[in-house]
Amino acid sequence: MNFTVNTERLLGGLRRVMSAVSSKSLNAMLNNILVEAEGDKVFLTAYDLELRIRTAIPATVTQRGAIAVPAKKFNEIVGALPMGDLVFETGEENAEEIRLVCQKANYKIHGQNADGFPAADPFAEEWSFGIGGKELVDCLCKTVYAKSTDESRQALNGVLVSIRGGMRTIAASDGRRLALVEHSLEPAAEGENAEAAPAVPTSEGEFILPSKVVLELIRAVDQSKAVQIHLTHTMALFEIGDTTLSSKLVDKAYPNYRSVIPVSFRNQVMIPRALFADVLRRVRMMINESEGGASIALSISDNAMTISASSQEFGEAHETIDVELTGEPINIAFNPQYLGDPLKTLACDKFELKFNDGVTPVEMTGDPGFIYILMPMRGN
Repeated sequence: MNFTVNTERLLGGLRRVMSAVSSKSLNAMLNNILVEAEGDKVFLTAYDLELRIRTAIPATVTQRGAIAVPAKKFNEIVGALPMGDLVFETGEENAEEIRLVCQKANYKIHGQNADGFPAADPFAEEWSFGIGGKELVDCLCKTVYAKSTDESRQALNGVLVSIRGGMRTIAASDGRRLALVEHSLEPAAEGENAEAAPAVPTSEGEFILPSKVVLELIRAVDQSKAVQIHLTHTMALFEIGDTTLSSKLVDKAYPNYRSVIPVSFRNQVMIPRALFADVLRRVRMMINESEGGASIALSISDNAMTISASSQEFGEAHETIDVELTGEPINIAFNPQYLGDPLKTLACDKFELKFNDGVTPVEMTGDPGFIYILMPMRGN
């Protein structure tokens, strides 16, 4: 096996796959990256029994082959090398000995036979669809924070993706709040860049992505390109440029999340998002959020809202901002984290809170297609 590759490109490829390198598996082979050289590319693969990432890098391949290399040490070495070309070759007498040469730097490291690296599970596609990279990342960021961290609620530990009736919905809930983004599916405009245009769904269905996959997609997706998603009833495979990411899906039924969305509201208030986020950040400094029961109180009347918080430990704070109220005045309280989480991902100048009273679910809207349902805190 012999190839030459640019060190910057190789380091970029390693960074794309390193998050799928296992650190806890009893299978020591999963501490490695599979390096394969064929044609005019080098392929890097990492797998941790949950997530498999494979990426391609342009290279000059003199002799094709494959070998497993120690992931962390190889990444460390490549990251320390000067910019330029790296020659990667395996020994003729000892095929598991690897020699790395870059300018005046020489290394010999021990690899392992590629046959021991776990092969990918068989994948027989049942349906597929595409989505713009920027839109996918935006939808996942606007929902993933609402997933459950209770490991006994496996369905709610992930993020739901649903394609139904010409609509695409991405949603997450922990049972106390719900965040979703919903958009109609429209075919790409004529003449649109094919590389950036998402594929039309070949069927309808829904699936639950494990949270680890969601976080990796947010990190890894090239937002200038479309992401093609291929599915079976148990697996998902994402094509992201020269990188593919595959994972098992959460094998559970997602609860009926639409049942928690109120049909109507009697009152609405329009709130400047950036100003409210700043005030919320200042006011919540007066409470200890690690203790249960901490809350932020909102007092809304006429066209003013007072945001306040208090604790025996620190004292109290309140601040008033101008808002646009339609309906009756109200006093209502929320978990400060639940109230603040969506504000970090929204881009709108103003968001809207809709409510009926101080005890039933409240709806927050702002960016197109975004809905956030949260329960007020009682006894405030």
